[in-house]
Amino acid sequence: MQQHLPAWACVLVMLAGEASAQEARSPLIDAADSRMQIGAASLVPTLRRRWLYADHKLVVGRVKDVRVSADGTALIAVVARRRWLGGGEVGIPVPLLRQADNDLTVSATRETIGQLPLFKP
Repeated sequence: MQQHLPAWACVLVMLAGEASAQEARSPLIDAADSRMQIGAASLVPTLRRRWLYADHKLVVGRVKDVRVSADGTALIAVVARRRWLGGGEVGIPVPLLRQADNDLTVSATRETIGQLPLFKP
């Protein structure tokens, strides 16, 4: 029995270290996170599968999803960018999107859209 005591002690120390390494969360932060997630979920049916256009009717791509940014402060539209603009998925902040007639638009040039970094979830 005494031979197994050091192994159990190591496991308990590792578990205690992992628990203390977690970030302390407050109810206020949790409420804000919940509101952002609800906001993203409510925009998904409205924006998903819609074509996004930039200046001069430039087709940017289709909106695939709406997510909360990595820092939790903004809603991001994940757009599958057209191949001739660089391809891949890019994230565009939802407040930059506009509804013009029946089109979803963003004020940007071809060069700006081509230089957007790829979205990393």
